[in-house]
Parts: sequence; C-alpha cells; structure tokens
Amino acid sequence: MKNKHNKKRNTAFVFEALLREMAKSIISKDRKKKQNILKILKEHFSKGKILEEELQCYRALVSESSMDSYTAEKLIHRAKTQYYNLDKKQIFEAQSRVIGRINKEISPAVFSNFVPNYKSFATIAQIFNDKTPLKQKVIMEQHVLEVLSADPKKKKETLTPVDSIVVGGFVEKFNKTYSTLLPEQRNLLSRYVRSFGENNADFRIIVGNELKRIHGAVKESLTMQEILSDKDMAQSTKKVLKEIESLNVSSIGEKELKKILKLQNLVNEYENDASQD
Repeated sequence: MKNKHNKKRNTAFVFEALLREMAKSIISKDRKKKQNILKILKEHFSKGKILEEELQCYRALVSESSMDSYTAEKLIHRAKTQYYNLDKKQIFEAQSRVIGRINKEISPAVFSNFVPNYKSFATIAQIFNDKTPLKQKVIMEQHVLEVLSADPKKKKETLTPVDSIVVGGFVEKFNKTYSTLLPEQRNLLSRYVRSFGENNADFRIIVGNELKRIHGAVKESLTMQEILSDKDMAQSTKKVLKEIESLNVSSIGEKELKKILKLQNLVNEYENDASQD
C-alpha cells in the first residue's frame, strides 16, 4: 500500500512554498507579509536549525550537476545516512511550529502554492521514510540515481515534471491580478515568482535577454531628435545605459527587479514617442 504524502510535513516543499509567497508579497508590496515570511525563514531555516539540516538532505538529491553512477549512488547513501542521524522528534516539533505560524501569521493558502519540483521532494521524502515498502524505496532510489547521473544534454525533468496546465493557470491568475502592468513586466514578474530552486538558471537567462533588449532600445533613443537637442536628457540617457550595464544577472533580488521594471516602462515610453514622430 502506498503511503500518503503530507506536503505540510515536507520541509523542502514548505520552504519553496514560503519563497514563492514572499515573491508574491514583494510584487504586491505587502511589506507586513514579507517581513512575517522572512522572520519564519530566519528563525526556522537558518544555518544550524534542524529544518535547515533536513533541507540540505533534500537539496543534495535534486542536484542539477551530472555525475557518474558511482558518485550518484554514494551521494544518495550519504544523504540517507545524514537524514537518519537527524532527530525526528525535533523535526516534527519544528515542522509543527512552522505550520502553525504559517496558518496564523500568513495564510493556509501558502500550502497551495505551485512548486515545480514538488514531485521530486515527494519522491525523496518517500526514500527517507522508514515506513516506505522496501521494493518501492529501491525503485525510487534507482530513479533518483538515473536523474543524478543523466547526460546533461539529454537530461529532462523526469523527477520534476512541470504540469503545463497548472503553470498556465498560475500565470493566468497572476496576469489578471496585475493587469495594469505591461506584458513584458507581467512576464518578468511571473518568471520571478517561479525563479527559485531549479528554475533560477532559466530566469537569469530571461533577465539577461531582457536587459540586452532594454539596453538596445535605450541606446537607440540617443538618436531621437528630442534627446539629441537636450544635453541633460542625453546625459541622463547615458547614465541609464551605465546602470543597465552594471546590473549583475547572477544576482537579481527585489531591488534589481524594481529597476528592471522601471527600465521597461522607460523603454515603452521611448517606443511610444518614436511611433508618434
């Protein structure tokens, strides 16, 4: 009989769900919610906390780097050993406190957040669970082994299939909520909400491409008569170009995201002005 998986007791899922809720609070400018989430993350998932130690066991088995079968098998064994050495009573009590705080200080809706790698976390939880039947556990471990040792060129999200219907519904709901934004802003923000964990690399690529587009548009604006005839505007435009060039794609946080959103507005204004000339 298959064990029923309780995602509220899956530390990796709860952590990712909290990160996504924080992203949404940043977008909606809900500072109180953002601070509450940060407080929970700091008090329960910071270095040295039992849930952070458990989280590291999960993270070890969702590694994106390809490795040989021997190393992958050794990693699974070490992750299991490290997990079994953790105090399960402490984990349960810490999880209970986090669940209680989320329900009271944020919202039970946090547990409904879409987490792309949820199926990976559920699989790993079954591997760590002593109650999982031996045969089922061996099959799951073999599956994880194959993913960890897969050729990166051929590797697919076999452990973490993303349901396009779920993702599409999430984005549709997001776009309705922020309908006043430009299409490119809605796209960037929806990508940002999903950028944690395994999706972070894709998000950085998208940001890099968008900054390249913005840089080209701003540079092109220097040829506009309105800017050519105004030294102050020309100087300001050059400063904007330097600001774009200074943005580090590998480190995009709330501050940098807001800058990019403003730049998208600026480019939109340039394009509208150019179309009216």
